[in-house]
Amino acid sequence: MIKVYFDWNVLSQMKNGKHSDLNEIILNHNNLLIPFSTSHISDISSSFKDTLEQKEYIKSDLEYISTVTKEYCLFNNGKGIILDFYNPKELFEETIADKDKFNDISINGLMKNFEGDDELTKAVKPIFDLIRSIPLDDSFKKAFETPESSEIMEKMFPGLKENPTMEGFFESFSKMNYNLNELEGYKDLRQTVQKGTGINRDKIFDTQNPFEFIQKTYNKLGFNPDNYNPESKNSPKWFDDISNAYLKLDMHGYQEDKVNIKKGRKETFKNTTDDSSHAAFASTCNFYVINDNKSYKKTKEVFKELNINTLVFKPNEFLDYYNKFLSLENSEIDLNIMHHLIQSDDFHESKAEDGTYKTYLFPYFIFGFFNKIMCFIPDNSEEDDLLILSQNKPTNWFILDKEVNKLINRLLEYFGNDLENKKGLKKGEFNKEKWDGRKWHFEQFTLRLQAINGYVQLYWDYEKEKPAGNNV
Repeated sequence: MIKVYFDWNVLSQMKNGKHSDLNEIILNHNNLLIPFSTSHISDISSSFKDTLEQKEYIKSDLEYISTVTKEYCLFNNGKGIILDFYNPKELFEETIADKDKFNDISINGLMKNFEGDDELTKAVKPIFDLIRSIPLDDSFKKAFETPESSEIMEKMFPGLKENPTMEGFFESFSKMNYNLNELEGYKDLRQTVQKGTGINRDKIFDTQNPFEFIQKTYNKLGFNPDNYNPESKNSPKWFDDISNAYLKLDMHGYQEDKVNIKKGRKETFKNTTDDSSHAAFASTCNFYVINDNKSYKKTKEVFKELNINTLVFKPNEFLDYYNKFLSLENSEIDLNIMHHLIQSDDFHESKAEDGTYKTYLFPYFIFGFFNKIMCFIPDNSEEDDLLILSQNKPTNWFILDKEVNKLINRLLEYFGNDLENKKGLKKGEFNKEKWDGRKWHFEQFTLRLQAINGYVQLYWDYEKEKPAGNNV
């Protein structure tokens, strides 16, 4: 199946009547898998108001997400990012229930979460009392006293200079979190970073190579900001790398987001962090469809910098691409395309120990699944050629039993029953690391559908004609 991740802005516009042709496609095409993520729910919950009108509007948003995505959700289960079923309404209710729990993350604020449970309060209070009095490392104190860093430290950690203890740190961090996500603190912080580094926002805003621009600036300062990227124990490194790279561009002024809480839709640091998470989630899919021009440009630069194999499109670009390459559902046409491709000169050649590989990459999805062909031509002319249909898959790719079953059924429909008459995928059968799936035999070739090390591939074993009288 073809995985497409839509930014909430695009989904919301389609739900409200825009991009009607694209909306028709995603509601009716069976070969598209369109997941939502916790970032979509965060987008919706950020504007939540406890009014009847708002509740009805949000209810319709969540119902639309359920319909479009079939409730396939990308989320962090505490061990990593997974793709599984999650009801959007349930996830929204959980998000709203937890929304205000950690607004105040000072020690006193955290203690309030244990009110009503006397035994738990009695157990945790001595721990918090101990934490209060622990002094901070001297490096924090020096950072407030150093002219080069004092301004940014005051912006990031208000009040910490006067109380350099862990109690002061929690209090300060809570204020910073609130200022960034609810007020306009991010605007001040971003200006401080740009001023401190000497970056001219007007020069970097639409530059061709923003990461190179930023790196050259820091090279002059003898400092590498990537050494200080926070590491999360709750999300995989690839997710943090994408999110941090996105925020790095915005922080230094490349296609920087507006920060405004005075009128209309509230725009704060939270919007930018949600967009950075959307980019990370989208890296699990073949396509990312986004309408906001600033986020579109930042995401494209991040994916180019980190070699993320996901195509980023605006809605009209994706619609055009879909109509040209993704709308085919006829296996006979698929095979004609495959035949045409392997007759062309559009391939990458590489030498192996015992032969040559020709690799073809293309925008079509043969049998709704394969977008890569590898032809192996052995040096020994008596050995058989091998053709492999494979995937040029997304960088942070998932595969579901549903996809494999759909592929099997499409192959069965075109080639007939497999040799062992296994037919469709059985529950618990598929193992992406090693799976001997299905096999078909014909007069001049054998087809093998297998999974090895996460790659589901279709092998075409061609049998060369043997010389007359040779039965070996």
